[in-house]
Amino acid sequence: MVNIWGGYFASNQYKCIMNSGYVDYIINGPGDEAFPQLLDALENDTPYELIKNLIYNLEGHPLKTEKAHLFDQDALPALPYDYLNEFYPLKDYFGKTFMGSKTIAYHSSIGCPFKCSFCAVVPIYEARWRGKSAQNVFKDIQYLNKKYGGTAIEFHDNNFFVSEKRVVEFSKLMLENNMNMEWWGEGRIDTIDKYKDDSLALMRKAGCKMIFFGAESGNDEILKQMSKGGKQTGEQIKRFAARMKRFDIIPEYSFVLGMPADTEEQVNRQIDADIAFIKQVKAINPDTEIIIYVYSPVPTEGSELFEKVKQQGFKFPEKLEDWLDPAWQNFDLRKNPLTPWLKPYMVDKIKNFETVLNAYYPTVSDLKLTNLQKKVMRSLSSLRYNNDIFIAPYELKVLQKFWLKYRQPEIEGFYME
Repeated sequence: MVNIWGGYFASNQYKCIMNSGYVDYIINGPGDEAFPQLLDALENDTPYELIKNLIYNLEGHPLKTEKAHLFDQDALPALPYDYLNEFYPLKDYFGKTFMGSKTIAYHSSIGCPFKCSFCAVVPIYEARWRGKSAQNVFKDIQYLNKKYGGTAIEFHDNNFFVSEKRVVEFSKLMLENNMNMEWWGEGRIDTIDKYKDDSLALMRKAGCKMIFFGAESGNDEILKQMSKGGKQTGEQIKRFAARMKRFDIIPEYSFVLGMPADTEEQVNRQIDADIAFIKQVKAINPDTEIIIYVYSPVPTEGSELFEKVKQQGFKFPEKLEDWLDPAWQNFDLRKNPLTPWLKPYMVDKIKNFETVLNAYYPTVSDLKLTNLQKKVMRSLSSLRYNNDIFIAPYELKVLQKFWLKYRQPEIEGFYME
């Protein structure tokens, strides 16, 4: 039996996978061409060594082949929605979210043109991006709306907003055809901050309700270390939150706390600074959704950040079986990173602040929270939040777990029924 793997984990952790003895080949990135070419080569016993986007063992060592150009997304065959519906009814996959009663999950592009040094997308796509045309995106959305009743959209692209022209064209098509669908996507602050005011207003009118942004930190030096394109700054993050408020688009900011530093004191001080910065953002635009991650290294080989991580003693599991350990599963969720510079009291501080923050500002994406629950939690957490008392918020943790059954969007996604 031949085992072929693909996806982010396989491509990023290819060494331990290929050394495990369980996997014969890895499709290293998009498999539109590589996968059928590999199957053809294996079936006909012909050479596979020149197939692009492939990882295989040569004399006991993993070997990567050349990366293929990103496929023209408009040249791909249309997705066979009707055929799939015969086996997997699409209505079962359109969940109720805060955006609509039947929310479509859709990918309109692949890759990302940036090189953030903590992002698992970078080693696979190498700062490349290619998207479907606005017309073809709209065509799919309209079909899923008319034929299957989809009422809202989550664009799960790594970066939906790379092209202002494409987003504007899509928004116009949505308006011209009276689609009345709200939608969400992922983008960059320093990209969308360049959009014209008219474009942002058009997006909102066309249904853009919330955008996920990687704010990451308020510290400009850390942003440079993260390779956030060299353009994003702490001041811009705050200013942009205010700008989004003007257009009634909810900015969903993610922050990465617990970055490596030269001393324990520096790591702890930066966590405190980022907590204070998050509170500043919420004061500017209280509607800003905050997602908090604990920094978990990604093997972006050659990056300054990853080299620093290795120097401080961090290393990934060398055996595939080790990833089954619960500690490494938590690592994958970016909640307990097992990094030597991050001490237990620091992780507790981050989690406790997150508890207080979520009590004072519950996420709008959890539909089951009632106004009463929100008022009670805000009242109970106000003293802690306003006075930076984050130690041992057990009363809030108990209520969130048993009364609110609070969801964490960064782990569980939007609330769906």
